[in-house]
Amino acid sequence: MLQRRISAGQISVLPLVLASLLLPASAGAQVERTHRDEWQKVEEIFAAMDLDEGDRVADVGAGGGFFTFRLSPIVGPQGKVFAQDIDGGVLREVREAAQREAMDNIETVLGVRDDPRLPPTSLDAVLIVNAYHEMDEYEGMLAGIRRALKPGGRLVIVDDPPRDPTQPRRQQMQQHDIDIGLVEQDLETAGFEVIRREPDFVNDDHGRHHHRSWMLVAVPRQSR
Repeated sequence: MLQRRISAGQISVLPLVLASLLLPASAGAQVERTHRDEWQKVEEIFAAMDLDEGDRVADVGAGGGFFTFRLSPIVGPQGKVFAQDIDGGVLREVREAAQREAMDNIETVLGVRDDPRLPPTSLDAVLIVNAYHEMDEYEGMLAGIRRALKPGGRLVIVDDPPRDPTQPRRQQMQQHDIDIGLVEQDLETAGFEVIRREPDFVNDDHGRHHHRSWMLVAVPRQSR
């Protein structure tokens, strides 16, 4: 890692720089995108990843690249952002957008349901936002992420809690939610140590929309 740490102030300018890339150029789209940056606490998520310039990171379940494009200028030209997904179509769109904007530090990775196919022992941090609940083969995914992280590398997971945490896991996943306790157990079983737990990371009641999310930060458990 390089020595100069990225400040919150530097992260906060990213929404303005990347607005034209991530959304149509209408005023309404601009406002909605800015609102998401605020309620989803993007700056705090990146702070939890403990990023430096030159870091190599992965956005797992990247989708359209909301976080990928924000991570790119933070790690800088000497760093790398792997946009990982199992949908080749969305990765093609991310790749084309990155090429248009000359974001040469973005690389797409097509994974499979039980393996993210990330390069081994190469990543300083991995981010999964609102995608863990879609992973029915989570054991294989976590094993692949653990292989990809350097010693001390961080895994940050953000997802939405279910209304009823006593529901079976399959039912929670069908509703696109998952209980923080289930994921904690998954991480422990997969050889991670949870170093930060925020069950109420986002609790934003904004008009008709009430956003709620939890966050876990974990590192590979060191063998003794």
